[in-house]
Amino acid sequence: MVKEIIVDIGLLQTRVAVLEDGEPAEIFIEGSRPQRLVGNIYRGIVREVLPGIQAAFIDIGVEKNAYLYVSEAVPGGKSGTDRSETSLDGAKVHKPRIEQIIKPGREITVQVIKEPVEGKGARVTTNITLPGKYAVLVCNNSLANVSAKIKNDSERERLKNIASKFCGEGSGIIIRTASEGVKDSEIENEILMLLRLRDSIFKKESKGKVPRILHQETGLHVKIAREYLNKDVKGFVINDRDRYNELLDYLDKVSPDLKNKIKLFHQEYDLFEYYRIEPAIREALSRKVWLKCGGYLVFDETEALTVIDVNTGKFTGKREQENTILQTNLEAAAVIARQIRLRNIEGIILVDFIDMKEESHKDKVVSFLKEAVRADRNKVIVEGITKLGLVEMTRKKVRGTLRETITKPCPVCGGTGRLIQQPGQRGSI
Repeated sequence: MVKEIIVDIGLLQTRVAVLEDGEPAEIFIEGSRPQRLVGNIYRGIVREVLPGIQAAFIDIGVEKNAYLYVSEAVPGGKSGTDRSETSLDGAKVHKPRIEQIIKPGREITVQVIKEPVEGKGARVTTNITLPGKYAVLVCNNSLANVSAKIKNDSERERLKNIASKFCGEGSGIIIRTASEGVKDSEIENEILMLLRLRDSIFKKESKGKVPRILHQETGLHVKIAREYLNKDVKGFVINDRDRYNELLDYLDKVSPDLKNKIKLFHQEYDLFEYYRIEPAIREALSRKVWLKCGGYLVFDETEALTVIDVNTGKFTGKREQENTILQTNLEAAAVIARQIRLRNIEGIILVDFIDMKEESHKDKVVSFLKEAVRADRNKVIVEGITKLGLVEMTRKKVRGTLRETITKPCPVCGGTGRLIQQPGQRGSI
């Protein structure tokens, strides 16, 4: 698979497209004044503690107070509502309650892990992490871990030895998948850079007014280079000389071998039009998406979940009906996997495939869908077919959908997209 990264720097926003075999797979958009909060570290104030839901509201200086679950308020905590865990001897060990950990009025350092969405504030954690290209520095921890995606035993041992050198004093190291095959010196230099960044952030905790920001996540162009740029990427194209130089400076510190992949685009016209990305965005905002076979998908996004309906449309097939349905559903599964990435649909997703009578066909479609979503960097779980014949999926929530990012509800219809008919018209109230 040929991958390319296209970065369009405009006056009002930065737009990024990740292409796979020439087709847009993911879209990122950021305003000229960065509004994304994920990754930012704040010194905040606890405004309210809610024992009933085991959470607290933290004022971090943005429009809505952030919320902190008890599981994210303890060292090494994980998301969840289970109030106990099992020790090595099988006994139940109860975790502390939120009111035992923090009190209203207390100053606290937190990091944003989920963007504010649908009227809710950002979600934060006290377990600070500083990601790099090859490693992640984990505060409130002292363990050395290696990405499970690295399978080679000798390579895992090499990378774990590198990480172990820097663990301790309240910080652990997670070695990322991109480290596989990378020189020891490059990984070590980045970890040292992350340690210096950690020290500079924590020095700011005791100085200045509260709430305030302690660390701003890097610009979108640098973040994308950190997360996506590797030896398998054909090219990283950007149309702004200042940002181009920033990328070269960043890569000079962490991965000089990748500098030759950064290309400055000199054309005067729209970069997204040049690479034919605009049509894909328009399709991703459309309710209906046509399949090559003549069938089509209908996307309906609600506050609670997203429903995707598969229809045969113009496709009648050349053989019996069951094969026609199977082929339509298989093509639909591939397009659904691509569209949920492109649209950044998150949370619960229900897919109403065309009804299949044969169990083997159902298994084939579900297996194909599971394989197709493996390309997604976001965690996607395909639960299988429910008793009602719907395929249930979940996709981890991190940021808002593409539709939420670049559109807003109609002030007249409230976002329903429907008109009230005038008296005398068919179906009027």
